[in-house]
Amino acid sequence: MHSPDRILNDLIATCRDSAEGFGKAAKGAHSDQLREQLTEIERSRADFADQLAELAKNLGFQAEATGHVGEILHRGWVDLETRIRPETDGHLIEECRRGEEGTLKHFESALARKEFPAGARGLVEQQRQRISEDLAKLGSATYSAARTSL
Repeated sequence: MHSPDRILNDLIATCRDSAEGFGKAAKGAHSDQLREQLTEIERSRADFADQLAELAKNLGFQAEATGHVGEILHRGWVDLETRIRPETDGHLIEECRRGEEGTLKHFESALARKEFPAGARGLVEQQRQRISEDLAKLGSATYSAARTSL
């Protein structure tokens, strides 16, 4: 059984992990456009973590200050920066998609739990929607120029 505070703290840590991963990915991007898009997603996930931390505080919970300790949402986020340097932007996008698919699964799992705090549902559903949209963008024609090198 997961307590409401553990559920929110998992989402906070997940967002921090995602922000870190997108930050590393942005550093490895060859295209300026892709770098900007990844940096935008990085900022978005950091904002999500801050919003969730504020919500947790308002609900009387202690908010998580860091990402997952001892584990990582998607193993690729840890060493993504070193793995993608020689790779193409297309390969980088695929790694980002894998990481973000894990982020989306965390959000969907949290929303499905009966212990999920009712006061958090609206914000978390909005964030889940944005994650889903960003994931779709990573696979869309928006990134077609970078993906041609796959």
